[in-house]
Amino acid sequence: MRLSQVLSRQHIDFMFKKHWRVQGKRVPIDTGLEEQLKAKGIQFEDALEFVKGKPVEHERLNIVGPYERPLPLDENHPDYKEQPCFTLRNTNVLLEGISQAQVLTKTIIAENKLPPKIEELAEVPAPSAIHENIKKAILSANVFDCEQKKLSKIKDPERPAYNFPRVLGITDRRRNEILTNKLVQLVEKSSDSEVTLSRYILNDVESKSVFEKEDDLIQFQDISHILVTSNKPVKHDVESNVTFNEIPDLHPIKHTVTLPPEHFYESESKYPIKPTVNVRHPHTTWLHFNKSEVSNIYETPVTEQQILGRSLTHAFTVASAYAKQLHGEDVKDLPEPIYINCIQTDGQKYHFGVLELNTLNVDGTEGTKNVWYCKNNLKLYGSSRYFGGMPVLENYNNKVYGYINALYNC
Repeated sequence: MRLSQVLSRQHIDFMFKKHWRVQGKRVPIDTGLEEQLKAKGIQFEDALEFVKGKPVEHERLNIVGPYERPLPLDENHPDYKEQPCFTLRNTNVLLEGISQAQVLTKTIIAENKLPPKIEELAEVPAPSAIHENIKKAILSANVFDCEQKKLSKIKDPERPAYNFPRVLGITDRRRNEILTNKLVQLVEKSSDSEVTLSRYILNDVESKSVFEKEDDLIQFQDISHILVTSNKPVKHDVESNVTFNEIPDLHPIKHTVTLPPEHFYESESKYPIKPTVNVRHPHTTWLHFNKSEVSNIYETPVTEQQILGRSLTHAFTVASAYAKQLHGEDVKDLPEPIYINCIQTDGQKYHFGVLELNTLNVDGTEGTKNVWYCKNNLKLYGSSRYFGGMPVLENYNNKVYGYINALYNC
């Protein structure tokens, strides 16, 4: 439509232009306020002259807001330390995986071997109703859940620049939470009431362990997605004639590789439960491997050995934090070993382990060592998906529940 003079009279842009022109020519009205202030002896100053003067430094106001402002990360920060601390968090993995974890924690490994009591309990058959409920839980976590969020981008190594369409679905964090909570619930139902009443189950609790190794300060910070505690410490009868994998030599790699140094940290370890709680002894810790959250700092794919090393460092973090709460920060060789069970899963593969913590003196490879018993790569199922419009679960493995139940009841 042609913009004519008649149309411009109704045009909103024409109205704004006229209004701006009128307001821009306004003349200040003399209200007589200046004479009244002079008569009362009140001093005043022209605003234009005040602006031209030197800037005045005002004190910073402490404005109350929804949260406290974080302190600047400088040398005046209360957590600043001159000595760097090499930190391993739950979203990072070690470059050399299980080998580097052995060196850091001074641990020898018994592969494909768990304590005899666990192996015996794992062979006890469970009722068929339990396995049917586990199958339903697997389908609920992978197929039936209503969560629809953007999943991680699909990458093709042969075509790294190609952008695949984004896929909506159930995130790995959500799948692991649903399945793990259901498994723990089923284990509690099938266990004796005396055992169940002597356990606490905590979700998403953080443990932190700070220790020294060959003049380097190292810190492990990890989160137990489920931490089962008991009113008595865990005890295991271990076999003496077991073949162990000794601590390897990482030369020329240093044991702190891929551990970023930090200058802002607390120098004390932290166990999530206060010593005044009766049911505080760590029993079994669950660790989830979420591919969308755990990665290398060099953005390379996480390997199988790095996943296994994550189980060992996680169990060591919880056990050493508990040991320091019992015996103090400066404890080295423990008066008696501390045992903790560990389960790591990505929702399909399960890694079971038992750590025997004997010492926190992790210098070198001689003297007292810690022991890690493990059984890895047990698949709970082959696939869980829609096939031909029907929910399908393939290759269910009932042995996995046997080990979960054994670790809970041992």
